[in-house]
Amino acid sequence: VAYRPFVAAWCYADDTFAQRPAQTRSLFPDAASENRAICVTGVGSTKPFSALIVDTMPDLELISKGQCFPRYRYRSPPDAQDPLPGIGRGLERIDNVTDAALRAFRARYADDAIGRDGVFDYVYGVLHAPGWRDRFADDLAKELPRIPFAADFHAFARAGRALAALHLGYETGPEYPLETVGGPRPGRLRIAAPMRFADDARTALRINDHVTLAGIPAEAHAYQVNGRTPLEWLIDRYRPTRDAESGITNDPNAWFDDPGDLLPAIRRIVHVSAETARIIAALPEPLAADEPALLAPRPPSRPEAQGQSHMVALGAQPREGQEFVDAIYDRGHE
Repeated sequence: VAYRPFVAAWCYADDTFAQRPAQTRSLFPDAASENRAICVTGVGSTKPFSALIVDTMPDLELISKGQCFPRYRYRSPPDAQDPLPGIGRGLERIDNVTDAALRAFRARYADDAIGRDGVFDYVYGVLHAPGWRDRFADDLAKELPRIPFAADFHAFARAGRALAALHLGYETGPEYPLETVGGPRPGRLRIAAPMRFADDARTALRINDHVTLAGIPAEAHAYQVNGRTPLEWLIDRYRPTRDAESGITNDPNAWFDDPGDLLPAIRRIVHVSAETARIIAALPEPLAADEPALLAPRPPSRPEAQGQSHMVALGAQPREGQEFVDAIYDRGHE
């Protein structure tokens, strides 16, 4: 599961042990379920707004008070019977980008080549736009985000697609060329105490008394998710801890078949951070300076719809934007 940003963990995902599974079963019914979900800061969080895409079950605090918007949903067919042991459940996969939403985007940009994956990528790109985050910082602290129609759809779709590939592939992607200072010989790569930066500029990370990684770029500290940079999340989670009550030790040294794999993992995280910062810096402004106020959705017709997504496609045609809102509400409560 995605436990913390860029930190995976094993979870015994049974309702006996999961305190609040909520709708995660409809997103990721099992470990092999193919899906992606955009997780954003939920209402009531005290952390700055963040967005992070996942392709496995997320923890509630992956993004503070996280609210997830999946690419697909899974459900049992209406006439399905309880599965027998060892037999698949025959779940039905439902596209979560509605027909109404797709029509709204195609009409807005006069482009019938826009597909559902493109809409999903576009949303992820817009959620990272600094100008949009700054302009609506107060709103994002109180409610779920609303998505505008930017002038350049494809710029944000390309950026969202590139960001998703980076953020989902952080364990296998390219490595940033950091310099290894010290001898990473056997036995010298163990994490005995929390890793720490070796200088005030945070250009070097001290793994232990024997090994340091130097050459961390400033861009690696520019990108934050859920209040920390990816490297800070790694430092926080990759440290030995012992549970006082059970006596169980969580030792990151045991997470790698080869202790030397720790260094490539750190280099990959630095690459993710620096490349994310570069993509975000190149994003165009999603809204013109004189853009009208965001379109508020109509109250849903059913009480249970309260508190659902307010992600809205906005533009010069109010009815078009409202149809997108209605489609999300309707799709969420079929």
